[in-house]
Amino acid sequence: MEYLVGGSAHRSWLPIDWFLLATAAVARGGDFVRAVIAGTFGGLIEDTLSQEIVGLNAFAKAILGYALTIVSLRIVFGGAAAVGAALAVASLANEAIVAVLSGLLLHAPMVILTRAAIARAIATGIAGGALEAAWVFPWGEWWKRRRLRRLR
Repeated sequence: MEYLVGGSAHRSWLPIDWFLLATAAVARGGDFVRAVIAGTFGGLIEDTLSQEIVGLNAFAKAILGYALTIVSLRIVFGGAAAVGAALAVASLANEAIVAVLSGLLLHAPMVILTRAAIARAIATGIAGGALEAAWVFPWGEWWKRRRLRRLR
């Protein structure tokens, strides 16, 4: 499980923030409480596997769950590219919140925009956009047309 979060030395191979994607999927439903709880639990799991202090990612993902719920209720997305862009921005916001909290609580240097953070945001945005495209794709109709073509 450590391979999926930041504690792994092989993090550059799979930089997707899966817990943010899960939080965004719950936030898409429009329920603020569920989105905040999903973000909190996802962040706690991520923190127990990768952080010195438990609660940094939990706090960040709870805030992002609330914000993504507002975005999903107020703004109609223009498709998978818009969802991917929103998730990339949310990933950068998550990194910034964790960096600020780490700086305040651990007296660590605040480095917000790193190459790893940008790569993680891009990978998370692409994965989220791909998942959105797969979610809205009419699989039933596609399968029916494919089956009918095969029968000819």
